[in-house]
Amino acid sequence: MGDAELLGELQDAEVVLRQAYAKVLGLVAEAEARGVAEQVGYPSLSELLRGVLCVSKKEARQRIAHAGVPVGVALEPEQLSVINRVLRELPPHVDQAERGHAVEVLAAAAQHLDASNLVPLGREIVNRLDPDGALPSEDELAHPRREFRYDTQRDGSVRFHGRLDAETGALLGAVLSPLAKPHDAHDTRTLPERQGDAFAELLETSTTPTEGGERPHIAVTVPLTTLQTGLGATELAPSAIRRLACDAKVIPVVLGSNSEPLDIGRISYTVPPHLRRALIVRDQHCAFPGCRRRPSTCHAHHITHWADGGDTALANLVLLCGMHHRLIHHSGWTVRMVNGRPEFTPPSWLKRRREQFCPGPPI
Repeated sequence: MGDAELLGELQDAEVVLRQAYAKVLGLVAEAEARGVAEQVGYPSLSELLRGVLCVSKKEARQRIAHAGVPVGVALEPEQLSVINRVLRELPPHVDQAERGHAVEVLAAAAQHLDASNLVPLGREIVNRLDPDGALPSEDELAHPRREFRYDTQRDGSVRFHGRLDAETGALLGAVLSPLAKPHDAHDTRTLPERQGDAFAELLETSTTPTEGGERPHIAVTVPLTTLQTGLGATELAPSAIRRLACDAKVIPVVLGSNSEPLDIGRISYTVPPHLRRALIVRDQHCAFPGCRRRPSTCHAHHITHWADGGDTALANLVLLCGMHHRLIHHSGWTVRMVNGRPEFTPPSWLKRRREQFCPGPPI
């Protein structure tokens, strides 16, 4: 095809893509109205979409938010995000008629503006409908919004982001600023690097808190020979592990041929601390497929219930966060142990649909 025909095909494909997304949003809205998630055992529509469509938590939440945007034309996701953000920023005193008109103006503009160029228009609409801006409520002043999220990378480094209220943000700036100053005229570190070093210094000099009555633990799984000789392949450098072990309690855990900790439990319903530590070594986080919630937020689930004769032993336990623990108990999901590792089986209806989106080996 020629260039003009190629571009025409590209535009036609974009129309189909937007129409398909609009259809997905309509189905999401219908599922939410019916309460389908609760009927099939999922704690929320977001978790149901993750399981059915194999999308991330962020994408599932975005689709639910977009399904609530009352537009009459097919738009692409980023444009819908702009419109949704404008609606959320409008204060309660803006009535439905004005909100509807704002959506109409933005949807019409979206036919010839991309999402980034919609933002100034959305900001102008908010300023016109709420020229004075929203004053903080007494509750917001008493309970300022603060968030801090972090996740650990494969190499052990940590990535984080969050937000602080204005007062706490000013305090953070005041504390970091003197620590982040260049050491001298030959200091070649960038500002982000100096601030990172300053933040690390704050952590190193702060009083270490306790968790569950004990100082925080760092669990490192490493062969004994690697710890002794400093030679071997691990996610943390052997030298770093040896440094951590200089001021730490070393708890040996014997691993089986499939790298599973051997059963060291005793028969009781309550999982004792030493058995929970072995469970954390094996599962590392919530063991449900795709979940990475930290062990501190997880439960030790008995695969065969203790009341039904199941032992409180490693071969009968799996680490599950609260949400997935409820899902195993109240939906069609099941879990069993295979070669010392938990294996999950989805409900039959989900397994059939999943094959269309996530081809590959079974879970």
